[in-house]
Amino acid sequence: MKNLLIMHCFLAVLIFFMNMPKVSAENELETAEIRLVCAICSMGAYSDDESYLMRSMLNERGWTIEKITQKNNRAYARAYLVSKNNIKVLAIAGTENLKDVEVNFRVGRVHLNDNFTLNPYEKNIRDKIFVHRGFRDYADLVLSDGLAERLKNSVENNPNEIIYLTGHSLGGSVATIVAIRLADSGFSTKNLKVITFGAPAVGSRELAKNYSDKIELTRVVMRGDVVKKSLRALGYVQFGKTLEYRQNSSSEHMEHKMAVYLDCTIRDYLSSGGTLRYETQNKIATPIYVAPIHLVKGDFHSDDEKIILNALDDSLRNNFSNLTFAPVQSVKINEKKILDEDFDEFVAASKNFGCKYVLIRILRAKKIRDAQSGEKFVTLEEIILDTNGVPLSMQTSGESTAELTIFEAAIAVQENLKDNIRNFLANN
Repeated sequence: MKNLLIMHCFLAVLIFFMNMPKVSAENELETAEIRLVCAICSMGAYSDDESYLMRSMLNERGWTIEKITQKNNRAYARAYLVSKNNIKVLAIAGTENLKDVEVNFRVGRVHLNDNFTLNPYEKNIRDKIFVHRGFRDYADLVLSDGLAERLKNSVENNPNEIIYLTGHSLGGSVATIVAIRLADSGFSTKNLKVITFGAPAVGSRELAKNYSDKIELTRVVMRGDVVKKSLRALGYVQFGKTLEYRQNSSSEHMEHKMAVYLDCTIRDYLSSGGTLRYETQNKIATPIYVAPIHLVKGDFHSDDEKIILNALDDSLRNNFSNLTFAPVQSVKINEKKILDEDFDEFVAASKNFGCKYVLIRILRAKKIRDAQSGEKFVTLEEIILDTNGVPLSMQTSGESTAELTIFEAAIAVQENLKDNIRNFLANN
């Protein structure tokens, strides 16, 4: 996956924003929050490089992160075990390298607990419990080296603990078989739950029949994602509860991408009443007047504007405690007129409110020339003025939408600038 450091930064920031989920998801908001945690972990599981920023930000909030890797001649298993209080999330990586591709295409139908392979042309399979050989091999590798016993001991020592198994695509299918293995070892649906994203089916109709009551499985699927329907011709059947999302109209991505699933999961969480705000003791107390965000005309779809503006303002509130926001959230501006823009009214307003600085933000989303699938380059320019209108600091950050949705890219560009503006205001 491209630009892993930025991706990890983005994922860490989202987890950092959210409060810890409660032990049980008893209402719509808590359920949406748990899905978001699993989506974030599923996205983060793709990387082989655990960034310092991801570790430090999660550890600050009390999360622990353990990277799990196992190799044999059949698979290369990669996962993260993320823990806090009574919650553990085991996130399993999806297709990332040639070995994963081999796992995906090792489609021989085998019995759940032995290596007896069904005849590929056998049609009388309705009463047989078989699974995808590649998915099963990967799942067994994930649980090797004592992980299954550790999880079982953890739940025995803390009966209130819930372990969420999650993953995208291949990772989600493997998570389902891991759940089957753990259910067979004695786990109940009270302590073990599965949330997958765009995952293919893992086995036969008889398998689904036998485990549909033993596993609490939520399958998050995207309308138009063809991968979720793969393997049906071989007799593979989906089971569990299905939650269908529709990709945002502004997105140019293939429906199967985990970035699309994460985007929809964030929007679902926010529409359920969730917020990206959090409380911390480390906010900068310098009085700042926040001017409306200057949006370059024609760059953002109307469906995205409000959610992006709210996310950017919430990010400021998470880092600064003495903010005065302009009466309007944003203004539209022509690109050619940006250099001639007069910020005098915001400087005057900052004096009226007794602020020390004025923050100007200019947000753009320009199409990348010659891009094959309509990717854009999202940039955020931040300017700090004093109460005389003199520029004291200017910085710019940019992110492509090749791997992120435009909403995710907008969050990432502001987070890229966060430390610099915090350091400037803390030292002046």
